[in-house]
Amino acid sequence: MAPSPHSSSPFHHLLVFFLLFAAATAFPVTSEFELGIQKRIHFRVYFHETFLGPDNTTVTVVNMSLPYTFGDIDIFDAVLRVSSDASSTVVGRAQGAGFHMSQQEEASLIPLVLVFTAGEFANSTLTAIGRLDASGKAERAIVGGTGVFQYAWGKLASELVTSSVEGLVAAFDVYVIYYDDVRLTANP
Repeated sequence: MAPSPHSSSPFHHLLVFFLLFAAATAFPVTSEFELGIQKRIHFRVYFHETFLGPDNTTVTVVNMSLPYTFGDIDIFDAVLRVSSDASSTVVGRAQGAGFHMSQQEEASLIPLVLVFTAGEFANSTLTAIGRLDASGKAERAIVGGTGVFQYAWGKLASELVTSSVEGLVAAFDVYVIYYDDVRLTANP
């Protein structure tokens, strides 16, 4: 039986690959950007987490019932305020997860996003990740951001202020380096 004119051979695939490769390298699409002026700032916000009631901000989605809560996963969407007072101004939310990762102590890996909804950083975010242990103190790496905080990096230090069965308040000290006036340009 004669080969179909529509059948493909290894030669045909190789030819298509090289033609596509030649086209991609002949017409590269690149972009350049200027980071602008580097800014370094420190500010403090307060993380208000509620465990009970209609305003609950944390949900345990996996409960393994193992020692030290090993294997449990919590999801949170807590309020960020300007002070530890529950009636103070809301400036955003802290959204993330807690992965209980130690078999020997209370310790969690916590990736989180600070979503700013008011103030000078409105419509901006900072993304941080790090470990939290039972001491209530933690340092997390700021690994990026959006809006005002494009190309951000730095440190998020947290310390427990108050804790009860209803919830907790933690102070978040944010030390961030970011760039003002980022400009992106595409080159043909």
